[in-house]
Amino acid sequence: MYGIQNISLLFGDRVLFDNISFVISPGDKVALVGKNGAGKTTLFKVITKELSPESGNISIPNETRIGYLSQHLDFEDNKTIREVCLECFDEYFKTKERLDQINTKLETETDAEKLTQLIEELDECQTYFNNQTIHNPLAETAKILKGFGFKEEQLDQPISTLSGGWKMRVQMSKLLLSRPDLLLLDEPDNHLDIEALIWFEKYLQQFTGAILFISHDVDFMSNVATRILELSNRKIGDYKVKYKKYLAESALRKEKEQQAYVNQQKVIKEKERTITRFMAKATKTKMAQSMKKQLDKMERIELTEEDLTKISIQFPVVGKPGKIVTTVKDAYKSYGDKKVLENISLTIERGQKVAFVGQNGQGKSTLVKMISGSLPYEKGTVDLGHNVMVSYFAQDQAEELNEKLTALETIEDKAEPELRTKGRSILGAFGFSGEEAEKKVSVLSGGEKSRLAMACLVSQKSNFLILDEPTNHLDIQAKQILKQAILDYPGTLIIVSHDREILRGTVEITYEFRDRKVIQHLGDLDYVLEKRKMDDVRDLSKTENNKTTSGDKKSQKSELSYDERKKINRNISRVEKRMAEAEEEIKSIQEKLMDASFYNSPEGTEAVKKLNPLEEKVEALSAEWDEWVSKLDD
Repeated sequence: MYGIQNISLLFGDRVLFDNISFVISPGDKVALVGKNGAGKTTLFKVITKELSPESGNISIPNETRIGYLSQHLDFEDNKTIREVCLECFDEYFKTKERLDQINTKLETETDAEKLTQLIEELDECQTYFNNQTIHNPLAETAKILKGFGFKEEQLDQPISTLSGGWKMRVQMSKLLLSRPDLLLLDEPDNHLDIEALIWFEKYLQQFTGAILFISHDVDFMSNVATRILELSNRKIGDYKVKYKKYLAESALRKEKEQQAYVNQQKVIKEKERTITRFMAKATKTKMAQSMKKQLDKMERIELTEEDLTKISIQFPVVGKPGKIVTTVKDAYKSYGDKKVLENISLTIERGQKVAFVGQNGQGKSTLVKMISGSLPYEKGTVDLGHNVMVSYFAQDQAEELNEKLTALETIEDKAEPELRTKGRSILGAFGFSGEEAEKKVSVLSGGEKSRLAMACLVSQKSNFLILDEPTNHLDIQAKQILKQAILDYPGTLIIVSHDREILRGTVEITYEFRDRKVIQHLGDLDYVLEKRKMDDVRDLSKTENNKTTSGDKKSQKSELSYDERKKINRNISRVEKRMAEAEEEIKSIQEKLMDASFYNSPEGTEAVKKLNPLEEKVEALSAEWDEWVSKLDD
């Protein structure tokens, strides 16, 4: 058992944690959630004893092996990828070497005393190996590295040849190979593409130790976590349920919290009025003072932070482009001796929303830079259509911000004139509320700068939007707001992302980048994976509805035209929305009926009458949904 008991922590005058406690048991898989700035990473540092709290106790047995995914990379560049990972097994290999030496000596040793000593050492070595969970370090190392996306031929290359993101995958591989008892992961999904992320989820599902992780990836949390810890208002809420159930329970708790807050405020105002009246009368002054002391001692209910998902933002649109927005034909790009893209051809039409997916380093960002005009190419053509106005969000967009300005001044400087008055609302959606909007860019963290750059993009007009990893450093609420803005955007869109939730339902065409080629799929990522019906997404290219868009290969024709498929997807979304509304209404009624006083009231009788028609409506909508999906599958 790993216990966090009554922890309080101050940062200057700010209370970050106020007497928080929880326990993690072996085998628990716990997601730590909360807004950016709530203290999630700080709590990790308290657990690992990098920070000391003002009060409280961390109760973790001394023999516990804690594995913490640090952002600090400390590798010897002259070592190979495989050698770096095999460092986890130094004791294993030393013991094996000693075992071989003992067996060799036993063949020739005749002295009884030395024989006894050798046999004792042999037993110690055998006991060590019997207690190991990994019996073939070489095979396990290769398995983990390949799961994270490395190819066999890469494993013996120097680690110095890797980018920072791929070095982080080596770090994660070492962490898993070390077999910790308690695994602490701070946003591990930031470093992984979709393929590696799905493999990692399956690995963690089978992991026997305890896991505490921070993530803003809804799918990752839904697939891994069996329990949610929510940091909010200096307190911690413990939900022993999976993520989707947590959302429902958390929403119900906040609703009750709101009502309790309203009731308490009424009581406080009434008492304050009474105290004011009594203070005006000499005969009741002591009573008023007594009442004031009691009121001061009252524990005030604090509301959870404002739900930012109610905020609506839109990408402004200007002008109408021609039918063809961009054409790429036989495009080629390399960096030195490394070929990244080879003979790439694709066409994107007005109104299409497109996703670029694939492993890191496969050329997704390279191609969007070429399309946006910010990167030259060596061969082929990359053209924009008539009257196309591009708005491009690059991964390094934050580096272009003026550090002398505040966040609010920055967005006012970048925004279209008619949107400047909405600067604070837009900033609020991306985590800059109140005084945060007045912070200078120079004091913002890397993640805050990235969110500010995204907020600036939302305040600029375009008809062709290109987003390269827009969800990095965004929390779940901000990502929900961004997704809705993408759904509402009437222009043409390319999005490069590893976030499955942001891709779900937002695009109609998915281009997969693999081995310097591009494969087109007529659907979003969920559609692609569902059509595969396979466990290993690494076989993504071996299915019937793919068509290669590079070289001279002819495209396979889809039985449904693009417009037909778009219409069906719109109908599916429409039905899903109506089903969600009806189910939410049913849930609301059922929760009210749990109150006996409401159930026995006239309003309760009317509510019961509404339930059956609503349930029939959901059933009918479900049948309609099945029909539309069947048409899409056919």
